Amino acid sequence: MILTTFVMIFSSSRPARPDCVKASEQCLKEYSCSTKYRTMRQCVAGRENNFSAVTGTEAQGECRSAIDAMKQSTLNNCRCRRGMKKEKNCLRIFWSIFQSLQGNDLLEYSPYEPVNSRLSDIFRLAPIIAVEPASTKENNCLNAAKACNLNDTCKKYRSAYINPCTSRVSASEVCNKRKCHKALRQFFDKVRRHRGILNRYSV
Repeated sequence: MILTTFVMIFSSSRPARPDCVKASEQCLKEYSCSTKYRTMRQCVAGRENNFSAVTGTEAQGECRSAIDAMKQSTLNNCRCRRGMKKEKNCLRIFWSIFQSLQGNDLLEYSPYEPVNSRLSDIFRLAPIIAVEPASTKENNCLNAAKACNLNDTCKKYRSAYINPCTSRVSASEVCNKRKCHKALRQFFDKVRRHRGILNRYSV
């Protein structure tokens, strides 16, 4: 599988990263870590809902302190494994942590890949791969895209991210990155759960 191969190549030279579920459990057992963890999540929830409680100078200072502390914890480097026990819970913890610590720059991160993900390189290479002669090695990414075009359910899922990822928000921004990244994650999660859509390809 093409994406599995990428993960193996980019992960082989790096030590295994901690499991997000275990890292979260370990953090919650330690008073200092659990306090900062809860504070950080409250700050993120308040920011997303525009709560005035996180706009004060003192509150902002507490939020920055909590986020800085989390960047030094094992939660900042945690990852998940495909098919692992409690994988869904692991992914929930991963995205909540990374959205808090990395903001909108989520496309460079994957719950399954090293932190220096080469996803952007893969995207840059995609047009080159797509025009290679048919005699070259089969392109699973291109085949998966074609398969999605032929599947009504997949097309319905795909249409859900087109609008947030193509609606210009200003002269310099082609879309709202946070909404686009969220929509893309939801698309891939739905496709992975419905293996019948692209059962021949790795997505």
